Amino acid sequence: MNFLNLSLGELLGMAGAISAGVIALYLLDRSKRRQVVATLRFWGAADSRTEMKHRKRIQQPWSLLLQLLSLLFLLIALAGPRLGTDDAGRDHVLILDTSAWMGARTGRTTLLDESRAAALAYVKALPSHDRVMFVRADALATPVTAFESDRQVLNDAIRQSQPGASALNLPQALEFAQRAQTLQARHAGEIVFAGAARVPENEAALSAVPANLRILPVNGALENVGLRKVGLRRSPSAADTWDIFVSVRNYGLKPRAVGLELQFGGAPAGSKSFSLSPGEEQQATFAYRTHAAGYLEARLNSRDAFPQDDRAVVELPSEKPLRVVVYSTEPELLKPLISSNQVDAVFESPAKYDPQVKADIVILDRFAPPTRPKASSIWIEPPAAGSPIPVKGTKAGIKLDAWRTDMPLGAGLRTKDVLLASAETFTLAPGDIPVAESTEGPLIVARPGSSKIVVLGFHPVKSSMKYELATPLLFANTLRWMAPDVFRTREVQAGTVGTVNVPIERGTDPSTVRVITEDNRPLPFTIEDNELRFFSGAPGTVRVLTGTTELVYSQTLPDVAESLWRPPSAVHKGIPRSTGNTVSTTDIWPWFAVLGALGLLLDWLLFGRSRAYRLVASLWRKAA
Repeated sequence: MNFLNLSLGELLGMAGAISAGVIALYLLDRSKRRQVVATLRFWGAADSRTEMKHRKRIQQPWSLLLQLLSLLFLLIALAGPRLGTDDAGRDHVLILDTSAWMGARTGRTTLLDESRAAALAYVKALPSHDRVMFVRADALATPVTAFESDRQVLNDAIRQSQPGASALNLPQALEFAQRAQTLQARHAGEIVFAGAARVPENEAALSAVPANLRILPVNGALENVGLRKVGLRRSPSAADTWDIFVSVRNYGLKPRAVGLELQFGGAPAGSKSFSLSPGEEQQATFAYRTHAAGYLEARLNSRDAFPQDDRAVVELPSEKPLRVVVYSTEPELLKPLISSNQVDAVFESPAKYDPQVKADIVILDRFAPPTRPKASSIWIEPPAAGSPIPVKGTKAGIKLDAWRTDMPLGAGLRTKDVLLASAETFTLAPGDIPVAESTEGPLIVARPGSSKIVVLGFHPVKSSMKYELATPLLFANTLRWMAPDVFRTREVQAGTVGTVNVPIERGTDPSTVRVITEDNRPLPFTIEDNELRFFSGAPGTVRVLTGTTELVYSQTLPDVAESLWRPPSAVHKGIPRSTGNTVSTTDIWPWFAVLGALGLLLDWLLFGRSRAYRLVASLWRKAA
């Protein structure tokens, strides 16, 4: 016999406390105190007072015994006694491998089909009172059900499982199962793992596993050659050329020879053949020239059990040059500063000025038009009457003392003590940024806004600044500040979902870094030891913006782990022998409840202060 609600110790403790109280009541008696007096003449009516007298013996032992037995029977009924042995009631955690590799095919079925069948067979073999928590595991362990005894709910959850896109994180899944059993299980059962157990190389030797672990293995040693990564970046020597890097890996146990083909917009863009040893990874590099936007496709001509990683597609952005219109009477002075592969410069005379000109930036060389341009503008020695920044004055023999190197416009500028033959100084308004300063006042001023403005109080080529390295750098900083997207360094990668590590420059301010998805949602990230790390568990595009660099991660390739985990030999394997779906227990608490109630009723009839008691007592006296 076993108890459902109370343990044996709790039952005995409660029974002892109640019995002690009942016995104490039987040993106490209230009686009137007798007082012998000579007369009642001087006594008035008063309240009757009683005193407690302790009895040395119990007057009605049979009533006491009947009450104690009745209360004991009622306590036993509350404890929920059951006859028979109860081997059910254990709580198991069933982990189903739903990593990307589980989509590999073995004939007409996939590895996940085999694992689902094994998981269903395990659930069927359990006793009906056992509960199961079902967990899907890839890069994250995701509980699908709580500890559930309804077999239909569990079977539906198992059948609805599909392969994910990330690799299996086995230690995390096992740790989650142990924690769930510790915190939520009534009686911990087994932790069951069903899957191929393909894991990263550093987890292949995992041996510290739970003692209650059971494995439902499937054949995971399949041959596969797949794309590991496709990376693209603009060539530093040619702005219209993309440098392409492709990484291919042999995950199988046999040497493989495969061919790689690249296509851009449906046209061939390159090809290469690989001869890969087991576990080997090789890279190929290509160069492709284009200004247009489009899709670059990398494809392997390999036929294997896992075709999902044989093809990757990357969207290339178009590279539009910065359109700059220069209004100057001496255009040859500014051409060396403006011309570059990323700038499309047009030079016009001031007489042809158009405030509605289609340009990203307008440069006004020593003249002030009656109407300011709609686009961002650079003003070189503007006349005081038409300057967008008020001119404080013009000074001869003025010295340039300092640059605002803490601002993007002054980054890298170190030239000091340059003597200018003549220069304008300006009066700052709220929000204006002094870029170059002298003791007389600011010599270069920037004004942020929807249409940015930079005003130079001297001509950079017709002054002593002509021979300084700061002059071309100043113009480069100005153009980059006005049109940061044009000069942003872009890299595009097609990779796998999961954790991504991005090297960044030393000293990068985390507040200037953004990691956003394709729908502009921010992703959390960490920066440690000049490395940015973020996690994305679903296929998609993630952009990493760090200052002047933009990295686009097209996470479309499935993450296939490198190695197969070999469980320790002591771990249980396979479906356990079915113990049946019935439990041989019988509830007997109703009988104890009936006996307790009958005992109390009998005590009230035989020994209670009732008519029935008096009737029975008179009958006994007559019989005597």
